[in-house]
Amino acid sequence: MTSLKTRIQKLREVWSKRHRILEGLKNYILKTEHAETISRTRMDICRECPLIDLKGASCFAPGTQPCCSSCGCSLEFKTRSLEDSCPEGKW
Repeated sequence: MTSLKTRIQKLREVWSKRHRILEGLKNYILKTEHAETISRTRMDICRECPLIDLKGASCFAPGTQPCCSSCGCSLEFKTRSLEDSCPEGKW
């Protein structure tokens, strides 16, 4: 179980990235060809990455796998946020 200090730190990190998260969510709901092309390219890279979490143990929000075990973000939203980037510098 994670400590309260770790949870608060994660919440602060998520809050600081709220605009990118909301952009990814918007692009997930209101799909455009441009965003989907970028998302597919990014997701292809993520699928090859050893840090992909298919089971959800590292996801910040439970049930949002696949996610990135480096940052905890859902890849369905992160790859669609055009302002966002891979925490490992892969895209």
